[in-house]
This record gives sequence, C-alpha cells and structure tokens, in this order.
Amino acid sequence: MKKATMTGLVFLLNLLAVPLFAQSLNDVFGLWKTIDDETGKAKSVILVYKYQDTLYGRIVMTLDDNELPKDTWDKPTERAEEMPDKPFYSGLDMIWDMEPRGDKWGKGKICDPAKGKVYGCEINYDDAKGELLVRGKIGPFGRNQFWQKVQPADLPAGFTIPENPVPSIPRT
Repeated sequence: MKKATMTGLVFLLNLLAVPLFAQSLNDVFGLWKTIDDETGKAKSVILVYKYQDTLYGRIVMTLDDNELPKDTWDKPTERAEEMPDKPFYSGLDMIWDMEPRGDKWGKGKICDPAKGKVYGCEINYDDAKGELLVRGKIGPFGRNQFWQKVQPADLPAGFTIPENPVPSIPRT
C-alpha cells in the first residue's frame, strides 16, 4: 500500500511540475531591457520571440547614455562595426537557436555585437525578481546579465513592435 501511495505521489508531482516548467519557459517572451553589467545602465530593448519552437532575441531599439531611444528596428542608424557585414544594431538577432532545457532555454548562441564575439547562451526567468537571467559562456566560464521586463506602454509614442518576426541569424 505504501509503495502504491508513494508512486502515486511521485506521478502527481511530476504532472504538476510540467505546467510550472512550461510557464517558466513562456515567461521569457516579450520585450526586455538589457542592463549593462558594468555601468548598470539600460543599453537596448530586445524582443524575445519564438519561431518554430526555438527562441530568438532581436534588438528592436538601442538607447543612449541617458537611456533614451537612439535608433529602432524600423529606422536603424548605427552599425555593429566589429561584426562581418557590419549589420545595424537595431533589427539584429543577437540570440538564436535556443532550445528548451527543463525550466530554461539553452544550447543556443548570443553575440556581443559591439565586440563581434559569439558565445554559448542560457536564458532563465527569475520568478522572484521578475527578471531574465541571460548567461553568455564559453565552456564553464561565463557572464550573467539581468534584463528587465518592458511593457508596451513604456515604449515611446509611435514605436511599433515587429509582428511575426522571422529569424535572420547574423554571419559570424
């Protein structure tokens, strides 16, 4: 009797855990403000989106030193000079090929367009803080950034969010 009860309890806990993981995985989608871990200032707004069950992140707006809009995905002006083909910052998919891994996303890539470098990436939603933990890494070594959620109402008047984006992975 005890073995059957324990088996039933384990089964029930597993059933409850699946929706929790799914919710945590879905909490990452939307608009996020990147925070420079060296200056503490917001640098850009990223649209985290899903395309064919894979996660991507596109820069939709860059911010100046006063955290005001500098350029946007539909009117880009600044280029990532260190990357091949020198793409515009705004409109650049800087995160690509992320796959679900338990309660987080992993096995994908993230690029630092200012340096032209590409790293492995993990993304996890921090439920307690309501922030996105983004980790760029090479092997076991890496760096964390905490991104803050952006509500559409917080965006400048006239700014439009890209609808149904299709990935455009940069050449690296």
